[in-house]
Amino acid sequence: MRKPLSLPVVAGMLLLCSAVGAADSTPTVVQANLTDAGTPPFHLVASISESADLTEHGEIEIYWASRDKWRRTIQSKDFSQTLIVNGDRIYEEDSEDYFPLALQTLATAVINPNPVLASWRQGDELITKSNGNADESGNVCVTADICAKSNFGLTETVGSKGHSVTFMDYQNFEGVRVARSLECKVDRGDSLQAHVIELSKMTQVDESLFRIPRDKAKNSPIQSVMVNESDLRQQALQPLQIIWPQVLDGKIDGDTSYYVSLDRAGQVREVLPLSINIERADDSARRQIMRWKFKPVMKDGIPVQAECIFNFSFNTRAYGPSRMLTDEQARKLASAIVDPVFPPGTPAGSTCAVRIAVDSDGNIIEQIPGQCGSGLYQLCSSVVGKWHFKPIVQSGMQLPYRAEIIFRTP
Repeated sequence: MRKPLSLPVVAGMLLLCSAVGAADSTPTVVQANLTDAGTPPFHLVASISESADLTEHGEIEIYWASRDKWRRTIQSKDFSQTLIVNGDRIYEEDSEDYFPLALQTLATAVINPNPVLASWRQGDELITKSNGNADESGNVCVTADICAKSNFGLTETVGSKGHSVTFMDYQNFEGVRVARSLECKVDRGDSLQAHVIELSKMTQVDESLFRIPRDKAKNSPIQSVMVNESDLRQQALQPLQIIWPQVLDGKIDGDTSYYVSLDRAGQVREVLPLSINIERADDSARRQIMRWKFKPVMKDGIPVQAECIFNFSFNTRAYGPSRMLTDEQARKLASAIVDPVFPPGTPAGSTCAVRIAVDSDGNIIEQIPGQCGSGLYQLCSSVVGKWHFKPIVQSGMQLPYRAEIIFRTP
């Protein structure tokens, strides 16, 4: 039986709640570190929203008296937290046993950019004033030839894998500059955003804010660590296999990578794409990774969240039949079959072939036309999209396949 992974034996780990370790060349941003010694006490409130769903909102509120006396509350649809630090005593109450990556990142970066900076590695995106790719006027350059203009003035991006943050709308606070708008990439086309709606100096510190109730049982704060892929693979409770679906055309093999985050029980909770060579196969791969389970990662005998970059070499012809299934074979694997209603005037005897790729869960990942009469493909394709398919099962393993569905007019 494998033992739980113990933190001290894992090389290259990064404690994400503090800046431990450093990149080969740690970048810098204008964003101030408000947790530095000597920073005056402050009160910060930031609203949280999702770019994909602006109706979803949350809030981060921080009362900071000193490095050993502060309070943070987080309210969101996915996770809520009350964290109180008072000297050597720490109290944390969480709504569930997993701190989402983007929310975790923003809750720190809004007052301290160092963990994001420390996790940056050569090759990650970097657009900052210090490296000349951003300036005070709002110019932002991805490359020397690709530039844009930000509406928020100086805009800096540190593309640390799994914790990419863009700092915008810098304003002065007690002699330093603090971004009033931050964005953390969650997925393709989606991000979590924090907007600082209040940042003020606390002239009087209310000690009751930092009082830890005596009747509260000793708890275990959520911590996150970065784990090497080889070490985490050894803790897997099943083969870490991806049954790649059979894409229909174009590139069929290559390399790809995902940023994977586990909860303290060792269950995968988030999968973020880092390099995707075949986007059509991505959703299937991520669904399979989400089912992976590991022995818990431990720090000082306590389970912690774990983050890891997994790299894969894939071949979309490695699993399933080498040839495309015929119409007859495919229909035997289908249910909820409906046929298209051809518009009046469609020539009798017309045919239309729809080629599909079905993954190991039975999901259609792709459709393209085969030989098809003029104007018939859209109709036939929409009908096939309503069918339900089963995967092929061989020796207890679910396998993907390609198939050609043929429709004929009366």
